[in-house]
Amino acid sequence: MPSAITGISYAVPEKRLTHSQLCERFGKGVMDKIARASGILERRVAPEGVCASDLAFDAAKLLIERNGLNPKDFDLLLMGTQTPDYMLPTTACILQDRLGFPKSCAAFDINLGCSQFIYALGTARAWIEAGMAKKALVLAGDTPTKLIHPMDRSAVSLFGDAACACIVEKTSKNSLLDFSFGSDGSGYADLICPTSGMRRRPVPEDSVEFEDADKNIRTNNNMFVDGFKIFSFAYKIIAQEVSEILKRNGLGVDDIDLFVFHQAGEMIVERSAKRIGIPSEKLFYKMHDIGNCGGSSVGIALTEAALSGRLKPGMKVVLCAFGVGLSWATALVEWSDAFQAAHTIADYSESPARPKSQSL
Repeated sequence: MPSAITGISYAVPEKRLTHSQLCERFGKGVMDKIARASGILERRVAPEGVCASDLAFDAAKLLIERNGLNPKDFDLLLMGTQTPDYMLPTTACILQDRLGFPKSCAAFDINLGCSQFIYALGTARAWIEAGMAKKALVLAGDTPTKLIHPMDRSAVSLFGDAACACIVEKTSKNSLLDFSFGSDGSGYADLICPTSGMRRRPVPEDSVEFEDADKNIRTNNNMFVDGFKIFSFAYKIIAQEVSEILKRNGLGVDDIDLFVFHQAGEMIVERSAKRIGIPSEKLFYKMHDIGNCGGSSVGIALTEAALSGRLKPGMKVVLCAFGVGLSWATALVEWSDAFQAAHTIADYSESPARPKSQSL
């Protein structure tokens, strides 16, 4: 059964962490250098008590209400997040209840960080093509700022909190044309929060701050990013995967109207695009004012492209994301005539529908 994206939205918190604020924290010289490479001048930060699921809930609620949809019509809910509400239960199940989806709706998480949105799109297409679902809600959201030490300039300067929501449903013509996925677990330690799971349980010593060779301060309970290794990995993978999916479909760069890559930083995107021969006018950015939003960054960029008119029915788009795992995903999409609308909550604030925090 053919499927297509028929609606998309995103939500970001209201609080901004600006370039000038980080200049006061770390010094103007070093922050100007980082900003020139990343292109990121502001990041959004979720307040205490607001999780990725809250951002995803508001993005989904906006999309469902504005597009005049009935929550009872959904039979699949996917939540891509590396920062869940709990280790257990599954965040997708919590959202199924909050959104009023039927109990017959399948709901599960995909925790693949920056590549999870495309993985979730591919999963939704597979379920629909197999006849296991007709209408899916794909969510992706992360709050990486909650894992970052405020004095770790290598991470705090890049990451922001956000979530996106996307409807994938059965249509008369296929829009999600092709996918490619991959992983290299040998690089798992290049982007990691060491004490976040069962492998290494936190002990008091893990809360002790230390300074690394680059003068970044963190604890073992914070997220660690090896920027050089991730950049090298991304530079290789983007060129390899985009070239491969184009070749497999008998296409060249000239046949693609828009390229939307994971918004990890301007330098990574630009240099990778140049390596493939993609002209700058075919690239789309949405990172400068919200930061690297992890697994929702591709969905957010797609939303902005649709809102701005850069993305229109019939256009061919290549999506590519990469990151924690290490993992990567690429998709070839033809923007569908069945697409209804894109929406955004640019300045997110406490929602009246959000339940009070519960203690267990």
